[in-house]
Amino acid sequence: MRFTQSLNFTRHKLAILFLTFIAVTTATSAQSGALNTNGNPWHALTNGLMDHDHGHLLREPSPFDDMSAVQLAALPKGRRIHFNAPSKCVPARLKSVLQNVAAKYGPITVNSTVRSSKKNRKIGGKKRSWHLRCAAVDFRVHAGTKGLLSYLRKSKKVGGYKRYKSGFYHIDIGPKRTW
Repeated sequence: MRFTQSLNFTRHKLAILFLTFIAVTTATSAQSGALNTNGNPWHALTNGLMDHDHGHLLREPSPFDDMSAVQLAALPKGRRIHFNAPSKCVPARLKSVLQNVAAKYGPITVNSTVRSSKKNRKIGGKKRSWHLRCAAVDFRVHAGTKGLLSYLRKSKKVGGYKRYKSGFYHIDIGPKRTW
């Protein structure tokens, strides 16, 4: 009994520390004004983590951002993908991978699909980016991602794959590779 009470007290302390960290980080990020946070806690927390090529991915909010873990888990399997970018041109095999990821790992937001040459240059994309052909997507998962990179590596439908330090994932239909 005493051990259980001690364990519950420790969990309580950890929860308070975590919430304090979130509040301080959010306040500090909002004051710095480096990227537009739009009041979105995901934006505030990832403010310092974005690399140069992927800062543009945070500009569009997702309906999943304001949901609790319970609400995210309760979403029907068919409603777990939100596109903040054109989706009609995305190849069926990538859409299939996105559906599998959403079903297995939780709701996802796709923030980048097709890009014009001008936009690709502006954001620092590669000259031969698969996004220029609408053959690549950048997305983030709103739940646990343990094992996701391994899943993408093993998938025969995915060519290039990458997890950026900001938490975004890239997949495309090119040759099998990462960078």
